[in-house]
Amino acid sequence: MKSALLKLRELESTMSSTEANISRYIRNNPEKACTLTVRELAENAYASPSSVIRLCHAIGFKGFKDFREVLLLELAMLGRELNHKERDVALGDSMETIIEKVTFNNIRSLEDTQHLLNPDTLSDCAKLLVTCRTILLFGMGSSLCVAKDTYLKFLRMNKPCIVNEDWHSQLLQAKNSSPEDAAIIFSYGGQTKEMIECMNVLKKNQTPCIAVTRYALSSIAKLADYCLYTAANETLFRNGAMSSRLSQLNVVDILYTGFAFLQHDYAMKQLVHTHIQKEEPGGGEP
Repeated sequence: MKSALLKLRELESTMSSTEANISRYIRNNPEKACTLTVRELAENAYASPSSVIRLCHAIGFKGFKDFREVLLLELAMLGRELNHKERDVALGDSMETIIEKVTFNNIRSLEDTQHLLNPDTLSDCAKLLVTCRTILLFGMGSSLCVAKDTYLKFLRMNKPCIVNEDWHSQLLQAKNSSPEDAAIIFSYGGQTKEMIECMNVLKKNQTPCIAVTRYALSSIAKLADYCLYTAANETLFRNGAMSSRLSQLNVVDILYTGFAFLQHDYAMKQLVHTHIQKEEPGGGEP
């Protein structure tokens, strides 16, 4: 299902001041916005009708009518709860409250990511990974942790896969790429300069690129052949490293499962073949 409110929230920081005002008005008054004409909405948001229509186009809708229909459906199915506010951990919170707030934000990130993912794009990416020669993985910081997790998953499928720790090695990896390979770039913000440089090299080599990134008009999203969008509800103590990482890991799980189902019998044999038997507690020699 398309999510009008979620797309507004994710893109608001990249909008012009006029578009951001319209976005905030809609997010704060979603039920009322559904009842207004484009001219009435523009007047309430102190903007022009053309600015409202431009905003609708910018977030992926054909026009205001299309946007309003999706917003109506969204409110009917999910209610205002979708347009939520994150629960930040506050000084003095008990451990019970911290558990509740962190878990709430993580669940929200996964639900929001679900609404941003396009099934057709995921299917195309899974098919690309099945047919490519080697999967090349790229990421910095917490995104590198996700790249390593991806490596371990595809290793079990015996799919040639490369991940390097440092950026210089990743750049060399990009320089050695070919059109027969496929690259997956992890960058929540979509503006990591090292990843942009790697992607420019990958594009020069005509290597297909999959970006796992936030829903925004970022440099990495523009360079990618396929975008798998994630959402994150980061708070003060979670800045850029917690729910965004969980959202990325969730996308990898979905992509890996799709990859395995495209070659189900082989995948099942590989899972059995690569299973490592662990010794039961207390089962060792006396």
